[in-house]
Amino acid sequence: MKQVILRLVNGIHILLMELAKLFIVAMILIIFANVVLRYVFNSGILWSEEVALLLAVWFIFISMGLGIKQKLNIVINLIKREKMPAWLNYTLDLLSEVIVIFVGVVMIIYGGRLVGFTMTSIMPATKWPAGILYMVVPFAGLIITLEALLHIVGWDSYDKNVDEYLAGERKLRNLFGGPHG
Repeated sequence: MKQVILRLVNGIHILLMELAKLFIVAMILIIFANVVLRYVFNSGILWSEEVALLLAVWFIFISMGLGIKQKLNIVINLIKREKMPAWLNYTLDLLSEVIVIFVGVVMIIYGGRLVGFTMTSIMPATKWPAGILYMVVPFAGLIITLEALLHIVGWDSYDKNVDEYLAGERKLRNLFGGPHG
């Protein structure tokens, strides 16, 4: 069961990584095209700022969720870990993960409320519901909470196969198979 859950989490990680790549590239292309159109042809894309903002927000929140998996969140060490007793290091690490879970749960609850509240508002250029901009908040909260829970229970979701895939050394179709497909 543990391996199935870890494979599912790693599959979600890969999907989100690819989605984040797509969002950042699309945002750059939209902004570049708008700049060229505005300064060369004296016209622009009306919806470019809204869509670029939406892509940037989604990219940032997806990246935040992905960063928790690799423990890329900010940590301040006032005393070197080697000089502290092991039990204190463990307790502080646990406290850190509990705080991350708390933040994730707050994002789920209040992000969901924000989405519900803003779905009736319409963005002016695209005419899309404004809640689309904020839908990523509860989703990222869910990913953050899941990853922090995996850290607490001690399930190592750092998968070498995933790292090799993201580095371009492994194909997606044989990601969860043998050494190198």
